[in-house]
Amino acid sequence: MNQDQIANIVFMVHLTILGFVSIGACLYALPICFIRQFHKPLDLLTLNVCIGEFMCSIYWLIFFIMNAYYPFILWTAQSCLPIIYLQQFVNCQVFYGICIVSLNRLLTIVYPKRRLFGTKRWTAICIGVQWIFGALLPLPILFLNADVI
Repeated sequence: MNQDQIANIVFMVHLTILGFVSIGACLYALPICFIRQFHKPLDLLTLNVCIGEFMCSIYWLIFFIMNAYYPFILWTAQSCLPIIYLQQFVNCQVFYGICIVSLNRLLTIVYPKRRLFGTKRWTAICIGVQWIFGALLPLPILFLNADVI
């Protein structure tokens, strides 16, 4: 096998895995959205992780396709830094979502008598903080010198 054949196989494996991840995230999120029994705070945090995984897999699916067929559009001086910012944003949302689930579970176990940690309001605050931090933390990337990259 030559280099091009190996690169095509790796490309197809990437696309297949990312397609399965995006479909799986949607299939896992649908019951949480439409079945009222699953409208509990912990399930809403799981939905948040599913949304993050879906966004991440769709972003990387588009990125790999664009990089394979239209690299001249992808890597220009104007698009380089926003692309790296978006990479950081979508990748971190999955990890921050899992961290928020873990933090929420920790607080509900350590402080079982405090009602706040088990409410939908607390869940909404946690999810909002996660998305705000996910958007703000990679912001310095946009102010880098694009010539270095």
